[in-house]
Amino acid sequence: GSKRACLPTKDGRVVAACLLRSFSPDAPRALLCGAGPRNGPACEVLVEQRVPVPIFIRAATRRWRYEGLFAVAESFTTGARYERQVEGSGRTEADVSRVVLFEAVGA
Repeated sequence: GSKRACLPTKDGRVVAACLLRSFSPDAPRALLCGAGPRNGPACEVLVEQRVPVPIFIRAATRRWRYEGLFAVAESFTTGARYERQVEGSGRTEADVSRVVLFEAVGA
């Protein structure tokens, strides 16, 4: 996988979520997946695999804070809940392919 991907993959599986609050303000509870060629497909893999992943939030340049292990709780691409998540995030609906809601595992 890519060192710059927010959803790094290995052997076709998403192995972590490395999130920036500037792109996903409600992280680690919510991920706003990008619509680009890398993040859109990786986000779909994450939702399909239903395996908990560690979530990291960027604290500063080259510094990440471990938030814990999270599993996908819900995912949606349209509707009122999708619109509410995108609204106020600084991103547009055209820039967000999917909203993924997480729940902490073992908390």
